[in-house]
Amino acid sequence: MFRILFLIVLLIPINAGCELPESGTDTSPDASSENTAPSANSSTSDSNPAAATAARILAVCTLEPIGDSGVSGTVRFTQQGGIVQIRGEVQGLEPGEYGFHIHETGDLSDKKTGKSAGGHFNPTNKPHGKPGDTEQHVGDLGNIMADENGTAKVEIDDKVVRLDGEHSIGGLALLIHTGADKFTQPTGDAGDRVAFGEVKLSK
Repeated sequence: MFRILFLIVLLIPINAGCELPESGTDTSPDASSENTAPSANSSTSDSNPAAATAARILAVCTLEPIGDSGVSGTVRFTQQGGIVQIRGEVQGLEPGEYGFHIHETGDLSDKKTGKSAGGHFNPTNKPHGKPGDTEQHVGDLGNIMADENGTAKVEIDDKVVRLDGEHSIGGLALLIHTGADKFTQPTGDAGDRVAFGEVKLSK
């Protein structure tokens, strides 16, 4: 009799408190929140690159010689927000500085003098200047410097030139002159033209 009572006392609390979960159910307190709550960081990383890519506008210009200058090169433009990055390389120059401007047409038909490209791109009718001046032509990009090998590395960040809007330089010409832009009026006295190319927007 004593053994029977002893077994009853042991079995009652075990059966009452040990209700097993259904097979395959995760009862951890964080399981549902981990599976259903989106990560704030992951949603940001998914959306920001797309927005940044959509904001970028690209263009490229392949420079060809004017006359028998032998000057050539490739220059790329990347617009992101209010800045246009201008990167490239120009070969065939003598060591020194050279005026570097956007001109008002993309007409490259005059291979002898380059004058078919017109004058500096100046849609706002401003005086000639250098990058960073309060007033300047939209096409004023200053000078590039050729090293002892006649190669100029182009690394310019500009806040005035644009690849979009009514003052976009897409379809216009990039020109290199025979000498340095002295920033005098009306166009800097940079001399004749040694190379030009059309700025072509990427599609």
